[in-house]
Amino acid sequence: MATKQGIHKSRGGLIRAFVMAENGIIKDITISGDFFMFPEEALFVIVEQLKGAPANRGALLKNIEETYKKENIQSPGTSPSDFVESIMKALEGL
Repeated sequence: MATKQGIHKSRGGLIRAFVMAENGIIKDITISGDFFMFPEEALFVIVEQLKGAPANRGALLKNIEETYKKENIQSPGTSPSDFVESIMKALEGL
């Protein structure tokens, strides 16, 4: 299993996703970049919610949107769909 990288430039900054997937499931994921999120631990919560999730665009978007609502996440210039774009670019490279 190889880790692949996807990069997406949102209005709020660059999003870099490192994704390891197997049989259509995200096994491990790390997200970094130069965007801002509030609360500060929001990115860690999102990443934990994605581990074990289906590796497809619809499921990823739903997962991240639900996490945004549940955790009251704010990310100026960056939306859940921007994170999905970065993740999908990594997955498409697998």
